[in-house]
Amino acid sequence: MSDRTIVGWDGSLESGVALEWAVQRAKAEHDGIVLVDVEDPAALAPGQVVTSELVARRHVAADAEAQRVSEANDGLRISTHVMAGDRRDELRGFSRADTLVVVGTGPRHWPHVRYDWSLGAQLAAVARGAVAIIPGVPEEGSTAVVVGVDGSEVSMKAARFAAREARRLGGELRIVHAWLEPLVGLPEVQQPDGRFSVDLQAEHDAILQSVARTVRDANPDLTVTARLVRDDPRNAILSSLDDAALLVVGTEQARGLDRLMLGSVSHALILAIRVPTIVVAPECLI
Repeated sequence: MSDRTIVGWDGSLESGVALEWAVQRAKAEHDGIVLVDVEDPAALAPGQVVTSELVARRHVAADAEAQRVSEANDGLRISTHVMAGDRRDELRGFSRADTLVVVGTGPRHWPHVRYDWSLGAQLAAVARGAVAIIPGVPEEGSTAVVVGVDGSEVSMKAARFAAREARRLGGELRIVHAWLEPLVGLPEVQQPDGRFSVDLQAEHDAILQSVARTVRDANPDLTVTARLVRDDPRNAILSSLDDAALLVVGTEQARGLDRLMLGSVSHALILAIRVPTIVVAPECLI
């Protein structure tokens, strides 16, 4: 499989939006799309089962959608895979270090505990490459890309990924780094003094400027801004998204019994998703 854009599709409005977003990116990247429709028994209506006839009908529907999209986009290369199984596991099987798996998501009308286990959040926690979660297509003219960094190796990888996306969109790259003084919960413990806060801020600014310098050196024609925010990372990043077309974040991903959990920041941002969001995994190739 040479095509690197994988779209989870099931005929829903949300998957249609994800496909629309993926098509525009694939055309700019001169890439093809693999449309993957997984008939998950757990997602069927009570009493409904996956049958060979059902899968055959989904094949017809997926092939028809692929043909429609290809014809509407100058012969864009698009193939289809239809199968039965667990959606997360099957889509994870298509994830490689050099692929982008794209899934849609709709407005949340349920408690967070259910959304915690949405398909996008699950995939981002286990994918080898990058995962894009698409709540909607950005307004025309939106080109800014925001990336959150914390000084880790995977956040530097996310910054490089975001720079490439900003160049594709012809927009600016906004690098955001958040910092806060350590929380001290015991009143008898001495609170940090002003000198400590100044030094701590300087350390965090050094982290931010190091990332920005590396990105600028590699992308001299790209407008890069660096923003240091005294706030928790979630709020710092969300406050930078007003006119953004895309958010990119890295995640360390958990291992062992916690392997289905995302890092706390990337997880919190998915819960509050408002723009297309790409989660970059440690194995992701840039």
